[in-house]
Amino acid sequence: MVRPGSLARVFLALLLIASSVTYAQNQVQPNQLQAFISAVDASGAPVTDLKPEEIAMAENGAPGKVVSLERYQLPIKLTIAVDNGRESTQALGALRTGLTGLVEALPPDVEVTLITMSQPQTVVRPTTDRAQITQGIGRFGPESRAVAKFSETLVEYANRVDKDFKDKKPAYSPMLVLVATSAPELEDVQPDTIQKALNTLLARGARVSLIMFTTTPTNTTSVTDMKQGRQALIAAPLVKASRGRSEVLVAFNRLETLLPEWGKEIAVSHTKQINQFRAVIDRPGGATGALNNLTLRLTRPGTDGSVSGDGRFIQ
Repeated sequence: MVRPGSLARVFLALLLIASSVTYAQNQVQPNQLQAFISAVDASGAPVTDLKPEEIAMAENGAPGKVVSLERYQLPIKLTIAVDNGRESTQALGALRTGLTGLVEALPPDVEVTLITMSQPQTVVRPTTDRAQITQGIGRFGPESRAVAKFSETLVEYANRVDKDFKDKKPAYSPMLVLVATSAPELEDVQPDTIQKALNTLLARGARVSLIMFTTTPTNTTSVTDMKQGRQALIAAPLVKASRGRSEVLVAFNRLETLLPEWGKEIAVSHTKQINQFRAVIDRPGGATGALNNLTLRLTRPGTDGSVSGDGRFIQ
């Protein structure tokens, strides 16, 4: 924990990770680093007036120099995809309670889209209107004769994100939260189409998280499929690669508390991402190539900070 008056020391581990995310590909010189920094003061409030001289970078003990520092915003846009197939009927109350709590935990400027997977169908189009989102959560219901189209939902979401990013000037950080049962889906999407969608989401910097639950905890197949079923096997590599979260719930009532917890984490990430700075730093001695013993600290008393290689801050 950083005390008032001390220096906030931040290790730039994420800068060592090569990123294919479009918005992390701003050009810097071979002897420079790009870092995204989000700082707070002693009261926990975001620092919005950070100065270049308040950032001290060193490599192998030798100082670098911040040559540019600019405000940078990458707000989160959240899409929630809910399984409303026939297996979700018993969990409807827990789903609505949990989703409402998630939305209530978000800052008011986070845009939310709500879709159901039985079609898939957009229940709430992208909006920050909390009343509209809450009404949508209370409006959707289970399709008693349907099963969720999990793969089709992923493909459609990937297509929408790709369309948004076609101009190469991304203005937001896409986030998808999938809430699905382990009931088998309709296998009407070809594997190559699914793979293309997963590649697109990773290339566009989307973060994907998954909650898999069952409403039949005494059914061995249903419980096993939460980790080994088609949906789980499709989503697992994407969740891991995008640094998302994954939970399996035998007791579906846990949705009531887990979803609000995720909402609080999303809120923290969003707040950091809309209150960050993009720094370009000259490495000492004109060094290029692999980084060695790299550190960064904030010299303003009482400040604490986080650093990212691509402008996303994952909790």
